[in-house]
Amino acid sequence: MAQPPILSAEQADAAFRAHCLERDSTNLGLLRYRDYQGFLVTGQHSGTHWIKWMLSHALAHKYDVPPPRYYNNASSNDLIGHPKHPRQYPNLPRIASTHTIPPCAFQWGWVRGMLPLPPYVVVVRNIPDVLISNYEKWRGARYDVDFSTYVAGDPTSKAYVCDVWWYVHFLNRWGEVARRWPNETLVLKYEDFRDDPLTNLTRIDRQFGLNLGEASLAAGIAAGSKDIMAAHQDPSVEERAVRPEGQGEAAFSEADKALLQGILDRNLKHDFGYGYFDKPRGFQG
Repeated sequence: MAQPPILSAEQADAAFRAHCLERDSTNLGLLRYRDYQGFLVTGQHSGTHWIKWMLSHALAHKYDVPPPRYYNNASSNDLIGHPKHPRQYPNLPRIASTHTIPPCAFQWGWVRGMLPLPPYVVVVRNIPDVLISNYEKWRGARYDVDFSTYVAGDPTSKAYVCDVWWYVHFLNRWGEVARRWPNETLVLKYEDFRDDPLTNLTRIDRQFGLNLGEASLAAGIAAGSKDIMAAHQDPSVEERAVRPEGQGEAAFSEADKALLQGILDRNLKHDFGYGYFDKPRGFQG
């Protein structure tokens, strides 16, 4: 793992702006992938495995094809995968899944006029919970730093798989897209999915025009139980997205909270209704 740089707040903010400018100008992959009925875009550690598994099972039920064998290996992409993955069932709706942060050109009307894009569903999650989840997953195996060092993050996005800077960038860019194109960009919260998975899976169904029906949606929800998913973890893969409740020791100190709040105060443009600030900021969902 690359060691995160030691930067002042001003240096970190400047490095973050430079990184975003470069990525937002050159990372044009999403503009190439347009021939889809829908795109599921999830922030890292925002329920990707779970939501994709449920939607895959709902599709498998409707079209009478085998569902993925495991949620945590390549078979999870059989029905819904990265755009680069080959299609297993050409007769099924073509749905893609990604963590990609869109470029600035993604929100420009003249670009969309020339390059029609599919509907998007964007799933976001409360940032402190994302950070704890990511740190617990990679501590020891990849992150050889304490939690406070991880909270400070790396604005150049070289040291960590995901940190506060990655997630701020994700929210800022998708917030701009959702603000500009609200009908084409449905934003869902992971927390709302946890509270009512059926309602939110139904919203994805409608956004993508899948017409799955009640029985197939119910099949998807049933497959998403923790017990069923735990039984469909590839034993040869170390990654475990389904973990026992309460696992992990990472917790925010008061200093960590102040550090995180400072980064958000200075850099987050869209809070998606999470209430990070005294007044709502940007896209609210």
